[in-house]
Amino acid sequence: MASTRTHIEKTLADFYRKEIEQEENIWRSLPFFAATLAFQLATIFQTIEHLPRASALWWPVACALLGLSTGATITALGFLAASIYPAEFTYIAPDPDLLDYAEGLDVDETAAHAAGNTGFDADEVLTWELARQYADATGANRRVNQRRARLRSIAGLATLASVFSTITLAALVVLTYIPKDAERPDHHVASQTGLPGCAGECWRL
Repeated sequence: MASTRTHIEKTLADFYRKEIEQEENIWRSLPFFAATLAFQLATIFQTIEHLPRASALWWPVACALLGLSTGATITALGFLAASIYPAEFTYIAPDPDLLDYAEGLDVDETAAHAAGNTGFDADEVLTWELARQYADATGANRRVNQRRARLRSIAGLATLASVFSTITLAALVVLTYIPKDAERPDHHVASQTGLPGCAGECWRL
């Protein structure tokens, strides 16, 4: 019986500490999001200056990718801010209160034994009280951490969507500025001389 009480109290204490430590994990993930989103914003601002012309074929696609990237970045920032929004954690009783409670239990146990009641065990009562407080606090803190984890997951997915759309947009812009065959200098030479448009053949003339 005593070993069971001790075991459940230690198990609930471990769960309680793990849920409290989860709050620190949120702040450890912030540098990754900060670096990724900073790269996203810098890439977006650089790409805006080199978008295809409004009359170009790829203009609607570029605008759609730019809108998706911007929207995903804003979404990631919003859910990330929500995940670190201050939340009230539940804790067990303060140390002075626990000390006073334990001292009171010792007094009650001494009085009970003096009155001939040997069934009162201060240690048992304290163990079950701590187990109850650990269980209540762990359940409340777990709900807070689960909500934060969901928000952080959505922020991560939005960040990935932003990265993918930004990379696609950058590739589209690069391909747009690659000169076509009609715009290459060797093509103009070939069209004027009637010779093949290969620079390797023209230099021998």
